[in-house]
Amino acid sequence: MIKNFILKIKKKEFSVCIIGLGYVGLPLASRLLKKKIKLFGIDTDSKKINLLRKGKSYIQSSDQSITKYFKKNPNNLSTNYEIVSKCDVIIVCLPTPLKPNSTKPDMSFVFNCAKNLKRFIKDNHVVILESTVYPGATREFGNKIIKKNFNLGKNLFLGYSPERENPGDKNFSYKSTPKVISGYSDNCKIIIKNIYNLFVKRTVLVNKIEEAELSKLLENLYRAVNIGLVNEMKIICNKLGIDIFNTIDAASTKNFGFQKFLPGPGLGGHCIPIDPFYLSWISKKNGYEPKFIKLAGIINSQIPNWTIKQLHKIIKIKKKTKILLLGVAYKKNTDDDRESPSFEFIKILNKKKIKYDYCDPYFPKLRKGRNVSKIKYSIKLTKQNLKNYDATILLTDHSNFDYDLIANNSKIILDTRGKFKSTKFKDNLNIIYS
Repeated sequence: MIKNFILKIKKKEFSVCIIGLGYVGLPLASRLLKKKIKLFGIDTDSKKINLLRKGKSYIQSSDQSITKYFKKNPNNLSTNYEIVSKCDVIIVCLPTPLKPNSTKPDMSFVFNCAKNLKRFIKDNHVVILESTVYPGATREFGNKIIKKNFNLGKNLFLGYSPERENPGDKNFSYKSTPKVISGYSDNCKIIIKNIYNLFVKRTVLVNKIEEAELSKLLENLYRAVNIGLVNEMKIICNKLGIDIFNTIDAASTKNFGFQKFLPGPGLGGHCIPIDPFYLSWISKKNGYEPKFIKLAGIINSQIPNWTIKQLHKIIKIKKKTKILLLGVAYKKNTDDDRESPSFEFIKILNKKKIKYDYCDPYFPKLRKGRNVSKIKYSIKLTKQNLKNYDATILLTDHSNFDYDLIANNSKIILDTRGKFKSTKFKDNLNIIYS
């Protein structure tokens, strides 16, 4: 059976169902489509399904070919799991957030998916999890799928391959980025390797699924800890009257043993603010409470409050103060606002009853929720609009912001990204770096 299925893979005579058509699932679907693999998709958000059926996308950076494909094949999309019975391979790309007001993992999306899959799973299905999870979660997921007459690794194949996406990076490609993969058994590994070899130039096969799961957490913890380090350096530099960005530029001239990280307004994105808690939770559950990881998380979470305090020292914030926030996305040049620190700034301003507006070309409006009490619309960046605010805070350094316009017409600019560090703005005394 294994040889026959591998032959089907190599001939591209198999079909894939992707569960979760978000920032990971939709780009993955595009890559498979380019290899002429028959595709199906499941998402519980009916609005997403309806948009795709109309040939429209809710992700600005998505490939138009995938929306055209689903417009042409609307029946290949569903909110119902029954559609998986038409497929050979199932790839799960669902969110793994934290529980509300908690630092504990919320695996409900993934584990509810397992319960739904169990109803429609069939002999020789291949199920691959791409969601970011704690070590051991994929096996838990697999055990929730199994039913009578099924044997993992023999007639049901389970694997894990942590997503590697870089929203906003037009140059990102699996031609240069390796993909970590692993499987429940040797047969699982062989099958999964052959699937990913279709669209990934280099796969990295890991012996144990838990090692693959942990590698994803380590990748993001590495960034979280180093961002925490430079954010703390920013606070120290502020106390010492030293320019943090000039300091980092000087240190980064060292061509060995140093990698450049930049401070910012706080952590954003689905992974970096959340992954430390996933590892801390599973580690503590097994008898060790991490200290270093926890400290980095504390420092990064304090940055929004610290930034507002710096602004207060400059303009003595009052209830009549009006603030303009530049950027809602968690990183530049993307319409991805998952865990964006901008929402923490909004929370702080709301608590202090300070009026604010925002501008972000990738988000024409903000819906209610996540500290936004009512629908807000992005303002236009004009001379007059900029002059209406007591301070402008740069939170996301999108390339298509007119920085000359902002610099020449803002009363005070609080730059959390170092975007105005170029020599052309050196004589502008209204720019404060935080």
